[in-house]
Amino acid sequence: MQIEIISNINMDSLKYYLKEFKVKNSCSYGNYFIDLLDKNSKLYSQETDCILCFLDIDTLNENLDEVLASLKELKQRGKIIIINTLCFYPYYLDTYTNESLLMELKLNQKVLNYSKNNDFLVLDFNSIIKRLGIKSSYAEKFWYLGKIKFTKDVFEELAKDIKALLNAYKSSCKKCLVLDLDNTLWGGVIGEGEIELSNEGKGAIYQEFQKNIKKLKDFGIILAINSKNNYADALKGLDHNSSILKKDDFIIIKANWNNKNENLLEIAQELNIADDSLVFIDDNPVERDLVKTTTKVCVPNFPEDIYELNSWFKKEVVYKYFYKLKINDEDKQKQKQYKAKIKRDEVSKTMNYEEFLKSLEIELTFYIDDIRYAQRYSQLTQKTNQFNLTTRRYTQQDIEKFIESNDYRVIAVDYKDKYANEGIIGLCIIKVEKDIYIDTFLLSCRVLKRDVEKLLIEKITEVVPNKKIIAEYIKTDKNEIAKDMYCNLGFKKIDETRYKKDI
Repeated sequence: MQIEIISNINMDSLKYYLKEFKVKNSCSYGNYFIDLLDKNSKLYSQETDCILCFLDIDTLNENLDEVLASLKELKQRGKIIIINTLCFYPYYLDTYTNESLLMELKLNQKVLNYSKNNDFLVLDFNSIIKRLGIKSSYAEKFWYLGKIKFTKDVFEELAKDIKALLNAYKSSCKKCLVLDLDNTLWGGVIGEGEIELSNEGKGAIYQEFQKNIKKLKDFGIILAINSKNNYADALKGLDHNSSILKKDDFIIIKANWNNKNENLLEIAQELNIADDSLVFIDDNPVERDLVKTTTKVCVPNFPEDIYELNSWFKKEVVYKYFYKLKINDEDKQKQKQYKAKIKRDEVSKTMNYEEFLKSLEIELTFYIDDIRYAQRYSQLTQKTNQFNLTTRRYTQQDIEKFIESNDYRVIAVDYKDKYANEGIIGLCIIKVEKDIYIDTFLLSCRVLKRDVEKLLIEKITEVVPNKKIIAEYIKTDKNEIAKDMYCNLGFKKIDETRYKKDI
């Protein structure tokens, strides 16, 4: 990804901390506004993927509305736009009045509203200053020498936040948080007597930890347990009067004496997700090392000082692995959807395939070029890896362009059965010319082996009848499960990647 930095101050130092990206600042800070207005400047070139606009409020001479309008123009040309919240330097003479505080609030409200309406990413600069403090943030000597206003600590934090924003924008957050119990979810060992879990003293640390975990669940992150414990003791701990998390908050509870790496691989298999979609928290360094060396599960180090547990969790776990820009209705239903999947899997073992499908009472609803769900369609292209035939990633704006184009059709499918309403779980983007070209075909793994893919292909032929279909399968490390789909649905192989079907 190529990032172009524009600013009204010298932000050259930031490039050093964003080495994994191609970072440029072709526009000097003295001329950034001219380049914003010039539609022929490098900002508008096809090579630039992302524009980072960092505005220093103390030296901002340009009209903020004009800056925002120019950024909107860049967004409409397919660029990712990042803009910061504005923060007055606290010791300037003109910041000692209530008027300056009101001005800062007013300008930030404008930035936030404009960003929300135009799908900009917001870099919360104010929170960085709060985290570091004033003395650690500003470099007054370098300001006068080279218009560099901030210390290296600020540039480091800015880079971390930018990476987190872009990862969240690409919807690359993890799916499941797996937790140990003893000395992790509570203090002490449940099988040996009383545990530390309360609203005061050391027990309050664990209770707050559980509250923070519960918030993650509300954001669409699924929870599981992996503990060397007797199952009855695990349930006893979750049933504790002071426990915020209860049995029903967890999709899977592995409380046994098996190796924890084996339990984690079983959890991934039962949820039908890759093991690198799991994050495992355990206080025991031996268990952590075993998991790190034998699986792809993400295993953060546990804090040595238990009093830092909650600040560590927010910074090193939530922020690194579960950071999200938006929470939609689909996210809020994740817990119910995965519980329903496990129920279906249990039922499927008791009958044959045809009987199982009939018993589900499946209802499918198709949406054709429905712009209301563009955000969800984009999320599916970003997050779906396994049953995704081409793995092309699209932003919400990309999806909206497809929907508005006469050359494309965007077909989505909503799934419901007697166990749960899964919501929109499938997407097909087709280009219509002499033939139909399938650009994107994907399904959530939660609905595989229920003939949804067959019905989605049939829907394509209804939407655009009497045309030959050309399709692709582009192999990745994760989508091998989908490699035979087109052959199984009657397509003929043309070459290594393409298939065709005459209608």
